Amino acid sequence: MNRKLILLLLTLVVFVWLAPTLVLAEPRLVWNPSSGNVTGYRIYFGQTQGSHSNSKDVGNVTQYLLSGLTLEEKKTYYFVARAYNGAGESGDSNEVSWLVPDMTAPLPPQGVTAQ
Repeated sequence: MNRKLILLLLTLVVFVWLAPTLVLAEPRLVWNPSSGNVTGYRIYFGQTQGSHSNSKDVGNVTQYLLSGLTLEEKKTYYFVARAYNGAGESGDSNEVSWLVPDMTAPLPPQGVTAQ
């Protein structure tokens, strides 16, 4: 085989090996399924520990990408999950926190000159 083809194949193998890791690197909430008849789950969240003034029905899944929520950068949020069905809603799961990173690009450099 020629070198370019070998290099291309090696690059593809590395990409296929690393791609799942890169996808899973996005922040998410993950929980174990509740026992019993579960219709779905709701995530409750807020900026004060123990107070969850916002909610999101995420359906019958056991993980949810945090990018699906409207969260303010550089703020800490506290989360719980609850299972629900036609009879009502469970109590809170354990609470977890997450600091939303700063996703704002820096300002452009100023005072650039050619010398």
